[in-house]
Amino acid sequence: MPTNGEALTAAFDSRDLLQLVDLMDARVVWRGIIDDGTQSDHEHDVDADEDEHDHAPPMCTDREQVRGVYESFLEGGGMGHPLVLAEVGETVVVDPRAEPPLAIPLHKAFTFRGRRVVLIQDYPDRSSALADLESPTTIR
Repeated sequence: MPTNGEALTAAFDSRDLLQLVDLMDARVVWRGIIDDGTQSDHEHDVDADEDEHDHAPPMCTDREQVRGVYESFLEGGGMGHPLVLAEVGETVVVDPRAEPPLAIPLHKAFTFRGRRVVLIQDYPDRSSALADLESPTTIR
């Protein structure tokens, strides 16, 4: 059975948005970065109703919203060549390598539960995303 990082890589390499969306839990949460440019706390328990951390508001709260964001990006002429950078436990850090380049060097952490992505957390840069993991194991 492939690792979560390998499953994401296969979905990215397929260039098929539906394959990527199929990895998402129906109630996936996608959190952006806080407006001041700092990362929000990375909370792995997305099932908790009450959260005392200062998270950025979710950009998306289900699979269809995530699909919509990616579809809008692609329809606007955007492209990506995502690269899995590290995987620790159930979390995979990805450099989206977007074209045209984004205003900030955004990176994402995809957290899995039961082979489904339950949380996508944006970070303002690679070092922030990797720092949020414990002893990251570099994949590429």
